[in-house]
Amino acid sequence: MRHAATRRASTPQVVSPAWLLKSLGVTLLAALLCAWLTACLLFYQGSWQLVLHPSHTLERTPSSMGLAYSSIRFGASETGQPRLTGWWLPAQSADRTQASFQPRYANLTVLYLHGGSGSLSDAVPILALLHSVGLNVFAIDYRGFGASDSSAHPSAETMAQDAADALDYLIATRHIPAPSIIPYGSGLAASLAINLTRANTALPALIIDNPDPDPARTAASARPSSIIPVRLIFGRQFDIAGPLGALPVPKLLIAGGPGFHGDATTMAAIQSLFRRAASPRFSVTLAPRDDDRYRTTLRRFLDQNLQ
Repeated sequence: MRHAATRRASTPQVVSPAWLLKSLGVTLLAALLCAWLTACLLFYQGSWQLVLHPSHTLERTPSSMGLAYSSIRFGASETGQPRLTGWWLPAQSADRTQASFQPRYANLTVLYLHGGSGSLSDAVPILALLHSVGLNVFAIDYRGFGASDSSAHPSAETMAQDAADALDYLIATRHIPAPSIIPYGSGLAASLAINLTRANTALPALIIDNPDPDPARTAASARPSSIIPVRLIFGRQFDIAGPLGALPVPKLLIAGGPGFHGDATTMAAIQSLFRRAASPRFSVTLAPRDDDRYRTTLRRFLDQNLQ
């Protein structure tokens, strides 16, 4: 009996092949899930590159178009050094020999927020048009753009904070009353201008120039892989459809014109977005390089809503 028990105890245990296959499958699935989650995290950290394409060069300034301006540094960082740069273009007579001439809209200031590509250099033609109407213009480069702080990459959050700092600079440092400041958002910066106006109810009006109707779709169209849920991860960054449909201030909504760089599909999407904007709104579609109608449209909007 003792020998039989010893023989049974020494018999090796047989592991089921099915169990081994199941264990191996679970391990592989867990490894794939971890790899996928890691890829999603890395994508999230770099997703800004899908819609933001900053430049650190300033190839031209307003002086290249004969405009007087001041280069401004503002927005103190943790080190106490200014982290943002901007241009101040004061309203003035087109004919500088007429010293007593007062520009038509000299009491109004446009806070110009450029889109997600390039730098202030690319905005010089639009700044010149705004200035030619008789407006004061303050335009900024966000962190990561132009000569502003480049120690960190830009994002929807940092750009929104930079826009808010620019408004604070105008009010607190230049002592410009909020009711005479008009945010102007171009491209992706439309969301910055809208949210700035929502947060500061004293701002009297808003100008939106060729916004991206669906930034998440733009990001998805540049996705690095089909296995990454780009729209889900990108979320509602730079989204404007909802806020634009609920904002009650007067709005000038521009499609086409000098600031348009898209195709017919993009134009149709912008026009559809504008039709869903809350009243009061004044939407216009301009032909390319139609500078005269751009100026006429802007003057009409200002005369009807801010004079």
